[in-house]
Amino acid sequence: MISIAHLGPPGTYAEQAALYYVNWLTKVKKVEALLSPFPSIFQTLCSVAKGEVDLAVAPVENSIQGGVTVTLDTIWQIENLQIQLALVMPITHALISCSQDLDNIEIVYSHPQALAQ
Repeated sequence: MISIAHLGPPGTYAEQAALYYVNWLTKVKKVEALLSPFPSIFQTLCSVAKGEVDLAVAPVENSIQGGVTVTLDTIWQIENLQIQLALVMPITHALISCSQDLDNIEIVYSHPQALAQ
């Protein structure tokens, strides 16, 4: 059994990537995996360095905003952390409204990362 850290809470893109990796491990490598969510990318990566989990799935970059600084800085700062595998995962967002006309929308609330993408 392999334990895999990822950024929580449920529903994050990091969790989706981790689930994709778990499915691959199960089908190709015939290995079972347990997902362990953490509240931040930094804590996710530190959990590997501390030996709390076997590996972590973390975002490294996105096509519009570039590198994910906290991931890259943490890998650089903590000895023995290294990238093992790259997963390219398409990310899509949706603008959801009760309005029938986009012209009636005056304010869009979102997480800064989604707005940047």
